[in-house]
Amino acid sequence: MSGQEISARKKGSKLKLPRAVGKGRQVDPKALAEVQALLGDESRQKDLLIEHLHKIQDVYHHISAPHLVALAREMKLSKAEVYEVATFYHHFDVVKEGETPPPALTVRVCESLTCDMMGA
Repeated sequence: MSGQEISARKKGSKLKLPRAVGKGRQVDPKALAEVQALLGDESRQKDLLIEHLHKIQDVYHHISAPHLVALAREMKLSKAEVYEVATFYHHFDVVKEGETPPPALTVRVCESLTCDMMGA
């Protein structure tokens, strides 16, 4: 060999270093502690996600974005999966950052054809 140094990187490419902090929304320590206290010793299995969302809704009368992130971390699920489940069901009041939480009591009226046929 002639003593030249050979680079394996392509010209102009940057070396990617590992992130010190994960991508996306970070877990709020206060929300994580609240979720951990609510769940206690209960299982963190994926099939209990809806039940755990109900617990948060029952105590806080809404589900905030920090609580969604904390629940995702606690259950080892993606944030997107927890958000999708929470927003799919109309009885969960998901509150985004900067939004005002709904009042403690919410009255819902069914106006669908099925409810109308049943006398609602």
